[in-house]
Amino acid sequence: MESKVEEPKKEYTSSKAVSSQVSGFSLSSIALKKAAKEKSQPKVIETDLTEDPFELEQVESLWKQYIENSKKEGKSNIAAILSMNKVSLNKDFELGFVVANEMNQVELSKEMERLIPFLRNALNNQSLSIKLEISETTREDAVYSPNEKYLHLLKINPNLDSLRTTFDLDF
Repeated sequence: MESKVEEPKKEYTSSKAVSSQVSGFSLSSIALKKAAKEKSQPKVIETDLTEDPFELEQVESLWKQYIENSKKEGKSNIAAILSMNKVSLNKDFELGFVVANEMNQVELSKEMERLIPFLRNALNNQSLSIKLEISETTREDAVYSPNEKYLHLLKINPNLDSLRTTFDLDF
């Protein structure tokens, strides 16, 4: 569905007549202000959205183009985040992208206001969406305490325990 904006019809009334009838501090004045605001808002008329099919190769090409544009604009952080992983094509015109952590997810969520319209217009598909996921890393990758270090090294080389007992070592 395409969105078309219909300009509101402007009706001019004398503000002097209203101001003499309604106090600026009354509930009636709030209702009048609200009604005036609603009349001045443009009305959006929904029509069919374009949903041209596209291939992953097209998305990858546009993704690279967006990264280059971000670099030129001085947004090297966004460009780096977008370069970390490849974009995937899911069902129903949904793209998937994996980020390293929550901070990257927050950064890209802010950038979606520009990235999604860029892709939608280039692909002529207004139903396109992007789903961000955080990659799952295990705590086992980070070894902190001496006991954890010893257990980690013991997994790598079981002979380490015989060395420890032979020389009466503490971990």
